[in-house]
Amino acid sequence: MPVYLPTSIVGNEQTLLTLGHSGEIMGWFYPSKDHAQNISQCMPCVYIGAPHHGHLSWTWGDEWRRRQEYLVDSNVLVTTLTCDAFGIELSFTDLVPEGGAILYRRVHIRNLTTHRISLSVFHFGDWNMGGIRTGNALRYQHEPPCLVQSHREVAVAIGGTAFVSWQCGKAGQEWGNNARYDLDDGALSRQDLEIGDVNWAFGYETDIHGGSTDDRTAIFSMAAGCDAAIAGLKTAVVENFEELLAQRLNSDAAWLATGLETLQERAGPSTSLPDHLVDAYRRSLLCLPLLCGEEGAAVAAPEFDHEFISCGGYGYMWPRDGGEYVSGLIDAGYPEFATRFFEWCARHQDPSGLWHQRYFLNGEPGPNWCLPPDMLQIDQVGAVLWAYGKHAQTSAMTDLPDGHCDMIRGAADYLISRLTPKGVHANAFDTWESFIGSFTYSNAAIHAAFAAAAELLKESRYETAARRVKEGVLLHFVKDDALVRGFDYRAEIDHTIDSASLGAIEPFGLLDLEHDLDLRIAEATLRTISERLEVDWEGGRAIRRFEGDAYVGGVPACVNTLWMARCSLKVAARLRALGRSTDADGLTDKAQVYLSTVLRRATPTGLLPELMQGPTGQRYWAAPHGWAMSSFVSGVLMLAEQLAQR
Repeated sequence: MPVYLPTSIVGNEQTLLTLGHSGEIMGWFYPSKDHAQNISQCMPCVYIGAPHHGHLSWTWGDEWRRRQEYLVDSNVLVTTLTCDAFGIELSFTDLVPEGGAILYRRVHIRNLTTHRISLSVFHFGDWNMGGIRTGNALRYQHEPPCLVQSHREVAVAIGGTAFVSWQCGKAGQEWGNNARYDLDDGALSRQDLEIGDVNWAFGYETDIHGGSTDDRTAIFSMAAGCDAAIAGLKTAVVENFEELLAQRLNSDAAWLATGLETLQERAGPSTSLPDHLVDAYRRSLLCLPLLCGEEGAAVAAPEFDHEFISCGGYGYMWPRDGGEYVSGLIDAGYPEFATRFFEWCARHQDPSGLWHQRYFLNGEPGPNWCLPPDMLQIDQVGAVLWAYGKHAQTSAMTDLPDGHCDMIRGAADYLISRLTPKGVHANAFDTWESFIGSFTYSNAAIHAAFAAAAELLKESRYETAARRVKEGVLLHFVKDDALVRGFDYRAEIDHTIDSASLGAIEPFGLLDLEHDLDLRIAEATLRTISERLEVDWEGGRAIRRFEGDAYVGGVPACVNTLWMARCSLKVAARLRALGRSTDADGLTDKAQVYLSTVLRRATPTGLLPELMQGPTGQRYWAAPHGWAMSSFVSGVLMLAEQLAQR
């Protein structure tokens, strides 16, 4: 299966779908947001002319112009395709209501000419229920009229007013009933049953007079078993689409209100915060909940490379990403995500006190290459306690929930066990999963973890451990006043400039900017990273991961660029307090450029990726990325505060 990069997502707490720029439904993650994708292909097409007397056009063809956007302040997606040669405009409005796994797709056709047009609109599907290609069952159901595909406990029922004709087919070139080939003449054969590696098509024929429109609705109901999927469809077909749309718009607007109030509080009565940043802030807040599953944890990004062709996969939960994810939502006024996340962490902590590199949302460790002790990504452990400390502080927590003291102590004691006589951690994998050694970033995360444990558990030994780590970092990992990467696997100094060193400033705060020495190191680190890792990027400025980075040609990333923005703003706040307004304004302006630059490589609907380019030149990679979008939320709030103080 090839890599499919989505442009947009829709969903709710129970389910998540990814979509492409031409109206393709690329993935439907069910029964969990990390398992399984269920779809190999699901593509719309139009047959122009009467059946057997026209020609087929796939919406991804060059003859179509595309525009895709969310309805304002909502997760309702509208994809508009226009073909001047055919004289039609085709649009899909994709809506997932609250509760259950149902997709409503309103199909709207407008005749742009003055004469009548005959055409048919079809959807072709090659679905692998439960992620299994073989052994699927597919049948036509007469009441209500629908297609039902299933494998074991996962099923989908497809119907609605856009379902008039159909074909149950067999995938593969050697099969004469392949539904994809059956589309070529615009007339589906209406075969009622197929098993094995199946595919299907459904659609309808219509005549539209000049200047007129036609509206139909396709409904997809996913559930645990055929009976449940059909029952869901039966309920869905009697619902009023316009009422569902209004409900979705109202609930999304209500959700967003808290984040907008937080932004207004940070910005004050008047602000010069640019509209494009405010719009992207809104979109990030609307997107972030869609990544979080009922389990209480969020995927790093919806999976788009299941076979690990170009990467190691993104449809998992990294504890560090989880900490960053809830941090941005805490900043915007949504602490409930942190509450659920730390319950998840307590349930799935390793008996040794650590958390592994990445997990399935059900708590099982995911396939990984960062194994304890010497190859563990030890920052995963530190980041969880840092985020817990932030949550406890911002929520004015007085008593820890049952079991959380043991969780915090277990993690902190594990981190102590990994410290060396030099004060820094023993060998582990770095942030980028590329090097083994002891790193500024990981040690900063451990320092923040000890500080949180000391505050939460009131045990002085963790204060001592935090001081020990900071002393080790400042003694060994500073060159020319700037932080460098750390130690290599032989415990020899590695002077590489690595943007991950920014973690010592933000979010982990190993550098206390109230102290002159720490502030000097922070300023020098920002200057050095700017000089060595900053690049021109489509009229803006962006940050590469580290010197000598070969991954995807060393392109900049949203995560790093947003990280630099947040650190610049944190230092700017301190400089402003010291009366160094000119320097503070300079850093604030740079941060605003960074925040704007990442939007240049957002998806067409404004979702932020991890990297600003893919391995074969794609304009973005791994979108939407939870860490990036959460970091953007925090960065915009910090920028609003600084602009308000000018």
